[in-house]
Amino acid sequence: MSFWSNPFARSTATPLLAAVSAEREARTTGATIDTQESNARLIALLGMGSQTSSAGVVVNERTALSFAAVWACVLAISQDIAALPCQLYRDIPSGGKEKVYGHPASRLLNLQASPLQNAMPHRMAMMATVLLHGNAYALIDEGPRYRPDALLYKHPRQTEVRESNGRLYYRFWGDPRTYQDYQVIHLRGLVLDENGIMGLSVLAAHRENLGTGLAAQRAGAQFYANGARLSGVLETPNTFKDGTASARIRADWQAIYGGTENAGKVAVLENGLTFKSVSMPPADAQFLETRKFTRQEVCSIFRVPLHKIQDLERSTNNNIEQQGLDYTTNTLQPWLVNIEQEYRLKLLRDSEVETHYWRHNLNALLRADASARATFYGKMTDIGVMSINEVRELEDMNGIGAEGDRRFVQVNRMPLDKVDEVISKNSKPATGTPPDEQA
Repeated sequence: MSFWSNPFARSTATPLLAAVSAEREARTTGATIDTQESNARLIALLGMGSQTSSAGVVVNERTALSFAAVWACVLAISQDIAALPCQLYRDIPSGGKEKVYGHPASRLLNLQASPLQNAMPHRMAMMATVLLHGNAYALIDEGPRYRPDALLYKHPRQTEVRESNGRLYYRFWGDPRTYQDYQVIHLRGLVLDENGIMGLSVLAAHRENLGTGLAAQRAGAQFYANGARLSGVLETPNTFKDGTASARIRADWQAIYGGTENAGKVAVLENGLTFKSVSMPPADAQFLETRKFTRQEVCSIFRVPLHKIQDLERSTNNNIEQQGLDYTTNTLQPWLVNIEQEYRLKLLRDSEVETHYWRHNLNALLRADASARATFYGKMTDIGVMSINEVRELEDMNGIGAEGDRRFVQVNRMPLDKVDEVISKNSKPATGTPPDEQA
């Protein structure tokens, strides 16, 4: 009996793959299959006919990204993280650290992840997937020397995960092989399942919030599709003999006055028809307020400040820099730690894990304006924390030679244990006779 058919292995397989596996087994054994029911189940599991919110809107990856706030939040986080250089460091036995160059994984993370993807699109896809689905996978394709040769992106719908004896095993759509946990990069979001293995899908956890936003967006689209005019009724003192006349009038009205291109046209009514509005204006129905509140809800879900999605209503020149620092510290930093730990365990050899580690360079995001940077660098060089060459490196400038590695301190600064000595020295009486006693 193979592992994948072991009844004692706990499965965290996606429902889609479980359904496909069940259907494949049924076909192999010759069991009768209801094709219509099978197709309907697969379509539902793909998110094309299920996951409907209370607002009556289907919430899946495709529909959620059609909501501008979701798109902006996912794009901001995934782009910002993917654009950060990921450097490998090594602890020095005598203390400190040094950069490590030439590791094969460095090329995968900073230049080309695989023949199909450069590093930037690959890391963006991984981040966007884990943000929406709670899990993201990349198969580590090893070279002849058991070193990482490529990172192959795998979508959660194409991935099945099982746990047995404290180890995880993976299978992917169209691949008969079973991979162990050290062969797969597995990024997780918030983990709440009973096994502590799988990340929770944002689309599932916040289906109602996202459904409300999508419904409001759809309502706005319909509002403008109807010529940005209020719904109402056409009244007439006459009586229609059948439904044909009323249907024709309704169709003619929509064709002539419907759509934004027809907004503002003068209506010409015949046969005693009058138009009577029966709807409340969108502002009175708090339509705009609902959309604004939903944008704020989406930003809170992803922990993204409003200015990152171009909502500058509450941003000023005084607080937008602080908001940017808060975004880096509270939004990006937890994800970066998550990613760095996974890279360290999966992309380094056992002999390297204890002394080597990955770090993302956040200097580009933490930079303030030129005046603030100059003040910061001045303080760091005055107390000997940074050298001139280190400052120039942060500014993407070449060093000035060995003399640029020297560190300096202000001459009027002294160690605390020397304060009493200096005070005692300065309090000694001067030699010679005081001026007032020289007469």
